[in-house]
Amino acid sequence: MTRIEDKINEIKLKIPEDDIDAFNILLENKIIDENLASKLKNAKGMRNIISHQYGKIDDKIVFEAITEDIDKDVEKFVEQIEKTIK
Repeated sequence: MTRIEDKINEIKLKIPEDDIDAFNILLENKIIDENLASKLKNAKGMRNIISHQYGKIDDKIVFEAITEDIDKDVEKFVEQIEKTIK
């Protein structure tokens, strides 16, 4: 096992029922903060809207969200996870 796998096993997080539950579990265990959990849940919701084509989609808004907001959120997510496994 790698050091990362050892740390994950040590934390003993419950298995999420879905993607949103995964963010809630990370939040409950103080692995990610509330602001980031909210942003990731919203990104998941946007993904559902895009993939299932609910309503009208503004390509410009989607592009800006992907290239600006989500990129920053992913970087923050990685940073917060790395703090946990070190």
